Amino acid sequence: MGEHMQNLQRIRAIAAHYRSLQGLRMLPWFLWILLFGAVNPALGLPQGRLDYQLLLIVPGLVVPWAVSRWIGAYYDRAFGQIEGLPPRNRALEALAGVTFVVVAFLGFLADSLQRWPVSLFGLVMAVAMFVQWWRSGRFLTHYPVTAALLAAISMLPLFGIPASGHWYTLLGGFAFPIMLGLVLSLGSVLGHILLVRSLKLLSQVKP
Repeated sequence: MGEHMQNLQRIRAIAAHYRSLQGLRMLPWFLWILLFGAVNPALGLPQGRLDYQLLLIVPGLVVPWAVSRWIGAYYDRAFGQIEGLPPRNRALEALAGVTFVVVAFLGFLADSLQRWPVSLFGLVMAVAMFVQWWRSGRFLTHYPVTAALLAAISMLPLFGIPASGHWYTLLGGFAFPIMLGLVLSLGSVLGHILLVRSLKLLSQVKP
């Protein structure tokens, strides 16, 4: 009986968070963030020179969008489609989403002022992922991993990394976007692994 209830809870969790578990869908976007941050330092261009970054902003957006769509089609073929559970309170969900965007943007602006020895934007992202993990019934186990990595990276300046005490002075200000892209890419791969493992466990359940 206990195993049966556990399987039901796993099915409910997958149905409720099926989209979030399709980590490879977002991988092209996270790699785009990584490339966006790395292109100027790789070419030796200072912060503020957007010559090559503009190529990534406008026409470059088509590539991750197209790849993400193709990966979405792969998920539909390989795992099928699941109609997600509707949110219990749509208004509250919408308010939470808008609040996150506003707070994250304010954190980004605060980081750009270079007055804090931590990345407030990174910490906001970490807290949001931890909250999402908690709200999922602790099912999305890749979220706390990603949140812990983001929090640790965001607070590294407190320990003298980089030596200036600010991320915006390292690699022309692009060090943090590079690491953000790496961490989020790792999180998306872990989400895909969690989905595959969960579905494999359910496929082994005897009726």
